[in-house]
Amino acid sequence: MRFRQDINALRALAVSLVILYHFRVPGFSGGFVGVDVFFVLSGYLMTGIIAASLESNSFTFRGFYHSRARRIIPALAALCVALLLFGYFYLPTSEYRALIREIKSSLFFYSNIDLAASGGYFDTPPAEHWLLHTWSLSVEWQFYMLYPILLVGIHRLAGPLRLFSCVVFVGVLSYGLSILLTPHFPQHAFYALPSRAFELLAGAAVYLRPLALSNSLRRFFLVLGAVLIVACATILSDQYAWPGYLAGLPVLGTVLVLLAQSDANAFRFAPVRHLGAISYSAYLWHWPMVVVLYFCGLLSSPVWIAAGIAFSLAAASLSFRYVESRFRKSEQPGRSLACYFTVIVIVVAASAGLSSVAKRYPDIRPAILQQGQPNYQSALYEQQCAPNPYGAADCILGRGDVKAILFGDSHAQSHAAAVQINNQGAALEWALGGCPLLLDFTMGDKERQTKCQQFNREKLNILQSSYDRVPVVLFNYYSLYMDSEHRGTFVSAVSGKGGDKLREAYAAQFESIVCDIAKTHPVYLVRPTPKMPFNVYKGSVLQRRLFGTQNDFSIPLSEHLSRNADANFLVDQAANGCGAKVIDPTPLLCPDGKCLGTFRQEPLYFDDNHLVDAGGQLIKGLFAQVFKDHIVGDKRHREATQD
Repeated sequence: MRFRQDINALRALAVSLVILYHFRVPGFSGGFVGVDVFFVLSGYLMTGIIAASLESNSFTFRGFYHSRARRIIPALAALCVALLLFGYFYLPTSEYRALIREIKSSLFFYSNIDLAASGGYFDTPPAEHWLLHTWSLSVEWQFYMLYPILLVGIHRLAGPLRLFSCVVFVGVLSYGLSILLTPHFPQHAFYALPSRAFELLAGAAVYLRPLALSNSLRRFFLVLGAVLIVACATILSDQYAWPGYLAGLPVLGTVLVLLAQSDANAFRFAPVRHLGAISYSAYLWHWPMVVVLYFCGLLSSPVWIAAGIAFSLAAASLSFRYVESRFRKSEQPGRSLACYFTVIVIVVAASAGLSSVAKRYPDIRPAILQQGQPNYQSALYEQQCAPNPYGAADCILGRGDVKAILFGDSHAQSHAAAVQINNQGAALEWALGGCPLLLDFTMGDKERQTKCQQFNREKLNILQSSYDRVPVVLFNYYSLYMDSEHRGTFVSAVSGKGGDKLREAYAAQFESIVCDIAKTHPVYLVRPTPKMPFNVYKGSVLQRRLFGTQNDFSIPLSEHLSRNADANFLVDQAANGCGAKVIDPTPLLCPDGKCLGTFRQEPLYFDDNHLVDAGGQLIKGLFAQVFKDHIVGDKRHREATQD
């Protein structure tokens, strides 16, 4: 196939959009559509290779797979080896072993399947996967495995004239599947080949049925296609369900540019040509740099972002010159193909060996010299927990009479230390991670939904009949549940009063539950804890190792308040409607307009939103009001009983 400047320019545009999106450059909130552009180009080029070989009767599966392995494997293996060495010196044991598992899934091209099972591409925090971006390579490789079989089968059974109609038919089925799956199974829709195949097949259709266009129509297609792609990259965001029907827009834009077959002078601009040539390596190398900046808390710094992009492009240029360009077409594709896969096996075997060594002999690695990871389990109080079918924390904290009940999700656990600092007696802790304080709702994880509903119903029934007048302190990660409507991972629908809109229905049911508790207990609603844009512990450790610094992390108070505006409104509405009181950790966690992630170089969080003991100590005294009110309430109750 002849070299086309427009295809090279599309590669340059696609990788630019992805890089700008991943480095969180303002204005490119939809830059992830660059991957969709890549898929269309891949489908076009692969169809060209296969169809041309079929026409000349020279197609062989061995030759095709060799050409794909030669294109993909060397640069990917080089990246994995580099990360393996980097992790050996800089990552703690748990992170290093997780990286090695990612290397295995990436080199064996099933990382998309792993990621679909573990979480969504847009879930927080995505940057904790060093090889997250290889999901698209896995999709492409799976396509390469199946697609030539499909085309060869159609060519032999139905003839070459049926190729186009069959490709379009399968593509339409795939697009329909994507639209159907995206709202209900977003992770699988995003990562799986069946719901992504339409993008590759769109490129295939363009190759199989090119259009003869006038010069004016070519220019129109070119401009319209480019505008569609750029508009998607600048207007869309991860708040939209993806891929779904919206993915048809960047796909259509790419199809229009391919149909235009333009040779515009802008495509010959040296930086465009170079970026298009190194686009694959640039895609590979930019993401680990994003992860480094994320872990170091530097992904919001314009200077570090610019440095990260520059480093990514420099590494890509070196990879293109010394890795990609070193592998040429072989006269013995079978032997070369075996060599490529031998390299994969060697790298994976070496990774597995290093993983075992890191586990059994951790002291031999420089990375073991690290500050200790803060314990999620507090050391500030003793607890006794009972087994339960929900996988929840159902515990008694401290000793003595029960003076408070902490009820909610994992934030009830992460705030328990701060509560117990002021508690002279015991407290009950009822906490189920990822569980909104609702009864009748829908979430993407059906198992979690069932356990959550049963857990909440059980504890609410207990509150109706037991622990009369004992204060109940409610914790929930409201912003996570309320902001996940587009993904379906958490709360996607709430039944009852409030109408069809999620927030209104959520607020109505939540207020109803709070008011029911308030009939027999004093209720305290805790406002949201600030959420850091990175894992605080990992960031402080990696920053110290890489840059020799250990600066305190923080985010602007305004960012915290903006992110939790809806959650705070929900809390205020329920408190006003039910006579509950509000407890706000913000003034203590966010002094002087900054919400602290570390204080005096000590992490306040286990990850990016769960407080550890250092954070609990920082907000000590916050819950003293709960126990003062309890003493006064008991005194008034005794007086009323005596009267």
